[in-house]
Amino acid sequence: MTDIVVAMADKPKVLIVDDDDQFALLMANHLRGAGYLPVTAVDAMQGFMFALREAPALILLDISMPAGGGMSLLGRLAKAVRTQLIPVVVITARQEAEVESEARSNGAVAFLRKPIDKDTLLTTIAAALKH
Repeated sequence: MTDIVVAMADKPKVLIVDDDDQFALLMANHLRGAGYLPVTAVDAMQGFMFALREAPALILLDISMPAGGGMSLLGRLAKAVRTQLIPVVVITARQEAEVESEARSNGAVAFLRKPIDKDTLLTTIAAALKH
């Protein structure tokens, strides 16, 4: 039992904040297979509370969500002392160029558009964790 707890503690925790259950499950499966410990939140409020409490190594954030929205959460994460150093990768289906610009100016370290292939996701996460 102790070996399992130690093994889980060694894995970087990645918070997935997305209201699309199927997409979050797919991302979690990709992350698990690559040696990460994925956890999910279904909206911005839940994501912020989890980030404050758990301080994950990285956050994957959908910016098109109800209950405050992802862009608002991105700004809150950048301002909160406990979360401002956590890298945030924005993932969205939105195609407008200004959305990427706004996300980066609010602290996103990377920006990915849905649909995302597994290799791009994992490469982006690895790069974000190195900074």
